[in-house]
Amino acid sequence: MLATRLLTALILAPFVIGGIFLLPPAGFALFIGIVLTISAYEWADLCGYEHNGQVVYTVVAASALFASVWVPHDWIIPLVGTGILWWLAALVFVIRYPLLSSVWQDQWVRACLGLLMMVPGYVALNVMKQSVDGGFWIFLLFMLIWSADAGAYFAGKLLGRRKLAPRVSPGKSWAGLYGGLFVALLFATGLITWKETSMLFSPVGITLLVGCGVVVLVSVLGDLTESMFKRHRGVKDSGNLLPGHGGMLDRIDGLLAASPVFGLLLFSVTGIVDVV
Repeated sequence: MLATRLLTALILAPFVIGGIFLLPPAGFALFIGIVLTISAYEWADLCGYEHNGQVVYTVVAASALFASVWVPHDWIIPLVGTGILWWLAALVFVIRYPLLSSVWQDQWVRACLGLLMMVPGYVALNVMKQSVDGGFWIFLLFMLIWSADAGAYFAGKLLGRRKLAPRVSPGKSWAGLYGGLFVALLFATGLITWKETSMLFSPVGITLLVGCGVVVLVSVLGDLTESMFKRHRGVKDSGNLLPGHGGMLDRIDGLLAASPVFGLLLFSVTGIVDVV
């Protein structure tokens, strides 16, 4: 299983990194839009839609993503903020699961929540891509999530006795959380130092590094949230598109949660990215 996961990751990573750095903003938006459209099809299944229902939902989601590319600049922060509000609510749902599942178990509610998961993150990624050094910031975001996943996997295997959220995802442990956070912050420190050594020791750099820690924690919440919906649906994975990883949604759930937070960090807290 581990070998399959590694092989799939090694095959996909060059395409993703190439898309981050080499594609122009419009090409990047199309690339990520395709990934999210596939994810929308998988989410439709988690909502309980079948066949034609899945297709209709996917078309609606793709249309919403396409429309979000053209949102006015003064809508960007409120839209991204709306996504963050959803993830705060998701934290409560995950902690209280299954006690509050009646709030979101209706098919229409889950369908709308899928758009809340995808659209704000998509907008944040597109804004980052259009900014100065946008490729670097998106690469940093991806590395935070990838390195946290790897650190959590190995730390969990070695030390994972105390479970993080056993009712939602029995495989995750507190040791995995700490290990993933530690590894991700090491990568963040290295990448920020590589970009500009003086930044790391400035107020902006320190704020950014602390924010990276928060982003990692939010990405874990994204993973747990999808696990909650999969458990409700009675499935292990959102699909079988990626050998060893499950579906596309299984690979980007953390990214969907982390992107709005990282985007807001960059263009509201540190001022690195300007949305105007």
